Amino acid sequence: MSLLKTTGWLFPLALLAGCDAAVHSAAQKPPQGVSLPALPIIEGAVAGLVPMIDGQRNDLMMRQVCALARGESSAAQVAQTLQQQGINLSNVAPQGHPLSLLVDPDAARRATACAAYIATSVMTLPKTSEFMVPAKADQTAGKHAQTMSIDPQKLNNYLRVQLAVAKADADLFALIATQLEQTPGLTLEQYNQRAQNLFSSIAPAYLQRVKELYANGQNTQYSLKEYSDNRFAFTASSGHLFEYGYDGLNLSFNRIVWYGAGQLLGRSYRLEVAYFDPALMALLKDRAGSGAAIKSNP
Repeated sequence: MSLLKTTGWLFPLALLAGCDAAVHSAAQKPPQGVSLPALPIIEGAVAGLVPMIDGQRNDLMMRQVCALARGESSAAQVAQTLQQQGINLSNVAPQGHPLSLLVDPDAARRATACAAYIATSVMTLPKTSEFMVPAKADQTAGKHAQTMSIDPQKLNNYLRVQLAVAKADADLFALIATQLEQTPGLTLEQYNQRAQNLFSSIAPAYLQRVKELYANGQNTQYSLKEYSDNRFAFTASSGHLFEYGYDGLNLSFNRIVWYGAGQLLGRSYRLEVAYFDPALMALLKDRAGSGAAIKSNP
């Protein structure tokens, strides 16, 4: 189902947008405001929703969280899987524990965590294990030499997932950006909170969008262009170029910037942010006024 034809999941955003419009209908560009691109603000907000254990992403836990959020596994199946890893969920509290998401009855919280985890998964260099396997031993290279080779099937599936996630990010982040633009004059902290609220409200729709885009990419051909310590890039027969490097994620579609460089779906979204301390701006205003008075009265 096309995102543009799916209207049911838009209701939460429309409702929030209506509330925002009522509160901020008279909002003007703040005197201490700066126009900033919305994309990095949204990226940071979504990244802040990813659960961390000891400051790190926990792939084992989040795979199980997503299996529950997407209905792919039951609570009993997850508990059994983790039991095999030496983790007993029976002693985990619904909140306050690093593994609480696995036993928390709040499905919405779990969906948000899973969606944020998936959305940010394309914003890092892939692990070698994602699409490479140990190569056959080369007797001439010595018995201690270990080499890796690309598994074509694993690579194709991995690139298909990456493109689906990147496209979903572009779609849903653009939707969030349109809502944020309607409330000018907020601080960075307020925009961050509002972006998190909006993303949380459409987390189930985000997960469904990734699933749809993955299914649509079944007949797409993918070609890995670069995989190094600082860059990952591939192309798709659908006209997409996916790149991740020092400057973050960049996705283009038929040479149009679809995600990256402050743009989403070919457009630059900007927010009028109350960026500077009002006291600082008042000081500058006073100095400017004093300067004008000196010029008019030599």
